[in-house]
Amino acid sequence: MEYPLILFPWVLSGTRRSPGDLHHMKAENKSNVFTIKIFLLSFLVCFCFVVNAQQKQTIQLVHANSGEYDKKLGDGAQRLIGNVKLANDSTDMYSDSAYFYSDNSFRAFGHVHIARKDTMDLYGDSLHYDGATRMAEIYGDIRCLRKGMTLTTKHMLYSLKDHTVNYWDGGTIVDTNNVLTSKIGIYNTKLKLCYFKQQVVLTNPKYVIRCDTMLYSPESLTAYFIGPTRITSKNNFMYCERGYYNTSKNYCQFWQKPYIKNKKGDSLSGDQIYYNRAKDYGQILDNVSLVDTTDNIILKGDYMEYKGDSETMLATCKALLLQVYNKDTLHLHGDTLYGKNISMSDSNKNGKPKLMLAYHHVKFYKKDLQGKCDSLTYDEKDSIMRMFYNPILWSDVNQLTADTMRLHMRNKKMDVLDMRGHSFIASKDTLASKLMEADSANNPKDTVGAKNISKDSVLRSPRDSLVKSTSNFHMGSTRHDTSLTANILDNDSIKHIRKDSLPVHKIVHGSDTLQYNQIKGRNMKGYFRDNKIYKVNVMGNAQTIYYVYSDNNTTLLGANRADCSNMIIYIVENKINSITFLQKPDATLFPMKDVKQTDFLLGGFHWYGYMRPHTIADIFKGSQ
Repeated sequence: MEYPLILFPWVLSGTRRSPGDLHHMKAENKSNVFTIKIFLLSFLVCFCFVVNAQQKQTIQLVHANSGEYDKKLGDGAQRLIGNVKLANDSTDMYSDSAYFYSDNSFRAFGHVHIARKDTMDLYGDSLHYDGATRMAEIYGDIRCLRKGMTLTTKHMLYSLKDHTVNYWDGGTIVDTNNVLTSKIGIYNTKLKLCYFKQQVVLTNPKYVIRCDTMLYSPESLTAYFIGPTRITSKNNFMYCERGYYNTSKNYCQFWQKPYIKNKKGDSLSGDQIYYNRAKDYGQILDNVSLVDTTDNIILKGDYMEYKGDSETMLATCKALLLQVYNKDTLHLHGDTLYGKNISMSDSNKNGKPKLMLAYHHVKFYKKDLQGKCDSLTYDEKDSIMRMFYNPILWSDVNQLTADTMRLHMRNKKMDVLDMRGHSFIASKDTLASKLMEADSANNPKDTVGAKNISKDSVLRSPRDSLVKSTSNFHMGSTRHDTSLTANILDNDSIKHIRKDSLPVHKIVHGSDTLQYNQIKGRNMKGYFRDNKIYKVNVMGNAQTIYYVYSDNNTTLLGANRADCSNMIIYIVENKINSITFLQKPDATLFPMKDVKQTDFLLGGFHWYGYMRPHTIADIFKGSQ
């Protein structure tokens, strides 16, 4: 058993003396008797204290240059002076002087130093230790050092029981990578974790983190956030309300309203964001949104992957691209959307043009334009949107199909539509259907008779007459030259049989049969003005079928069938207005008694109205 608190004079003075020396001292100077009495009293007090404290964590006196006991100090306190060293379990405490009390507590002054197993060193100006709670309160210029980490503050509590250091008047922690400041801080030396609260700021050479609450691991150099957190760097700004950031390996993960924004204003958000700053690589989950303010593009999905080194972005799971125009927005969906030359840095490298790709089950919706295809690309370099594998476009009442399509953009507006291979434009002629239904109701006998007429009976107009009067032929509900029609109908010499003119297709919508205006050709080009198609050029094997009306659109005169090499179609208010035939046209006008509602269709005709998206939600149908 050790009794380090017994203040032997040779311990206090640092010089060993024998019992004979003490007797000699008494003989020489009787005044020393008083000193010995004081010593014996202190011995008894300390002995009782040590015996009583064996069941507790006892403070042991290892060294002091001198010590004295005086009742005037109160509570049986002992004053230790010079190179004081006290020990408690695995913790050593040093100071210039100290007051030691019988309740196992003490006060230390001057160059206070607490050392724990060579893993932590704590320095301060003064200290008060409570033996009952095993809590030390340190004052002054405080420094807490542990393996490359330094904590500085003015007022601190150190719990020897819980191995925690905490402050509440502001503190600063400096490690190999970061400087961290906060109003309140708790450092658990056993768990090696720091807890910070209020005005928390972590400064790294590459970024600054500001939050209200943070848990920090000095071992892994990882910060965990609770509450609104803002991370500012040279290239971007990050926000979340929960997450962590490994400041050593430069990767992070965010939850609760996270987003990343660059200096251009582009932003990336989702329910969860994982981002590796060192590799400039990110993964985003659920409700993902990438906003490109430069090109007014928004990319969405439930999963997105970003690679900054190749400047690529991939989105899937309900992937959606929005192209914002002045008065409307294009919504495009595909199973997978891929973007190239997209950067979340403050500027795009070398100003490279963006490339957007959409794969499988592609559909898009815009108020005045809808479409469908298997795959689609948009290259900012030439401003062309390319559609592959059975593309379909709908513009108002018109349906456009071809093997492939290329939509040229100019100043972020549609300019030219290039249709390649088996090009076809069709539209429902609702007025023709309405008039035929009315005529059938008024003349049931004629209707029955018309149905019994052979499908191969046609009327053919003289080729020369048609060429001379080509400007008088119009589609839909527009004007037609009635005098020319009368001449054609009165000329019996032009009747003949054409067996290949009308392939039989039956198109029934509910209980109603419908009429379709149709244009067919090898290739076509459509021209846009203010994002509305106004002209179509048909090139190669051009064919058309359209219905002809009187001047006031109250009488359906017939249906015209024309064949020629090329033709030009003009459209007004999204409806076909007129057609100009070029290079050896061959046209036939059929009176309505010879027109069968379900059979008057060009070869290769298909109506895909059931596939057309009528709302934004429709573009997701069939792709899940």
